[in-house]
Amino acid sequence: MTGLVTGILLLVGAGLLFALYRSVRSGRRSRAAAARPSVPVRSPRISVTEAEPEGRMAFAEPGMRGRLFQYGGDGPGFVLDPDTPYAVIDIETTGFSPAKGDRIVEIAIARVDASGRIEDEYATLLNPGRDVGPVFIHGISNSEVRDAPRFEEIAGELLDRMDRAVVVAHNAVFEERFLAAEFALAGVEVPLNPALCSLWLARRTMRTPNHKLTSLARAAGLATVGSHAARSDVRTVAALLPQMLAAHGQPLRYLSGFRPLPVLDCDRPPVTRAEELRKGSDGWMASLMARLPMSAAEASDVGAQRYLDRLADALEDGRLVGGEAQALARLAGSAGLGAAQVETLHRRYLDFMLRAALADAILTTAELRKLKTAASALGLPTFFDELRPTSPQTLAARAVAVDASVAREALFCAHCRRGGHNRAACPELALTGG
Repeated sequence: MTGLVTGILLLVGAGLLFALYRSVRSGRRSRAAAARPSVPVRSPRISVTEAEPEGRMAFAEPGMRGRLFQYGGDGPGFVLDPDTPYAVIDIETTGFSPAKGDRIVEIAIARVDASGRIEDEYATLLNPGRDVGPVFIHGISNSEVRDAPRFEEIAGELLDRMDRAVVVAHNAVFEERFLAAEFALAGVEVPLNPALCSLWLARRTMRTPNHKLTSLARAAGLATVGSHAARSDVRTVAALLPQMLAAHGQPLRYLSGFRPLPVLDCDRPPVTRAEELRKGSDGWMASLMARLPMSAAEASDVGAQRYLDRLADALEDGRLVGGEAQALARLAGSAGLGAAQVETLHRRYLDFMLRAALADAILTTAELRKLKTAASALGLPTFFDELRPTSPQTLAARAVAVDASVAREALFCAHCRRGGHNRAACPELALTGG
């Protein structure tokens, strides 16, 4: 019993001695730190891709540099040409960390001029090579990305639109982190180029309860097609950008200029998602067109013909209903058709309808009504505005002309043995005076 008590006392004593030792050592450190002269610390320009503690997101302040971009704003640097275009980009991903294997499942990019006008637009789903992650957030299913291109197959499309343009993204660090990871996996080295975070710009220029895109768009009086869709978010940022730049009032400055970007092949057609359509005040087709990227590239013959065939079936009764519009949207997306391409196909279809109606050289009121109904359904209500039904007077004049032609054909000249005139009107006799 005595030995047990002695052991306990020894353990307690050792613990007290260790605590006293740590207290003395800590005090020495504190006194040494207090005696050290105070030196002003300059905040280093940190790499936004390195400032990535788990669960936190570094913010793209002006002057910061990441693996792909150097962020401009009201910090140091030089002013770019005022006509410099912007490349607005947005992504949807399988999660929040490319370091943990998350990938991009949808990407959209638009080249925008200084006034916010979209000059060119590209959007596609991407096959991430894994499950798509939280479908309830981005609304993209595994089946939708099965036949979509991989990132390395469309990297050239992005670089073409980023070339000599300031890259803009909302919370740009997130986009940069994923883009850097995807380019690295594709084996593509991208030099540092200037960029701008529209979230930083919104915090400086817009007074809203928060700075989510939907809140900013609502405050600016802009209509949004849908949230968590890359293409619609790109269009929202493009529309907000000139307003925010004007409110900022000062030219933005950058520490880096433009560097040449790699040139890659672009031979893989995009696959756009079939988003939920709502008829709205402008009809189903307007809803469909608003969800297609603005691309002026030529549509493939196979994809165009499939779309025209489905369109002909849908308009057989002269109307376009929700299910038919949804089927057309899916077909356009799977064929990689953009808004400009689809409008060209619609005009081609209406021209075909007009040629069919005029096959007999007569346009009736019923035929014109059918043409205008189809044009309205396709979002082109003024396409046939210059047409008029064939009038009774025109029909009568045509009938007289036909009768005269028949009568001429019935005549036969006994002199020259030709039809179309009689002997009295024979041109040969008129020349000889006979």
